[in-house]
Amino acid sequence: MEKNPYDILGVSPAASKAEITKAVAEAMKRKQYPVDVIAKAQKSLMKPEERIMADYLRPILPPIRRFKYSDLSALAESAPTLAILPEFDGLEQAIAQANREENREREPLNLPFSELFNEGVTACQEGRYPKAIKYLEDYCHQSQEHNTQTYIQAQMWLIRAYQMGGQLQRAIALCQMLVNHSHPQVQTWANKTLPMLSGMSRV
Repeated sequence: MEKNPYDILGVSPAASKAEITKAVAEAMKRKQYPVDVIAKAQKSLMKPEERIMADYLRPILPPIRRFKYSDLSALAESAPTLAILPEFDGLEQAIAQANREENREREPLNLPFSELFNEGVTACQEGRYPKAIKYLEDYCHQSQEHNTQTYIQAQMWLIRAYQMGGQLQRAIALCQMLVNHSHPQVQTWANKTLPMLSGMSRV
């Protein structure tokens, strides 16, 4: 069965794009997997829509491996052709560049209140979860109106950023608060999300 891209690159679900880039360079150096396998893993984790599939497939892979089927012909379709990554001539330089990008990602940036929400959402969509958490927390702390649609959306995105940023307990705590929200749609969303987060904490 095809390995999960997180396992191939040796990164966690909270890895940023800079960390993934660094991991690709190190995977190429280790030569544990073929170049096309590393390329496919990189592609899966760099694209948000494909990364979501890997995020939710990862917890169920071990149980799936325990099943044995007598007929796997339906799964024998060839994989789509991928562009092969060229061999790295300067692995150390690539790793150093990834480290610099990762450090820049952690640098604090002062933004006006009016930009915090949009920047936080964008950072979350791009997988820059530490920055997303910083922006969205600042927005929620500075906001004077807690019943606006934007404030509620900020809390929902913050739950996602906590989850993907490796702060699962904070995601659960915030989601538990939304379960008791006065708006019924917010309650419904929180009641659907909370069991998923709780299940992840037990994996």
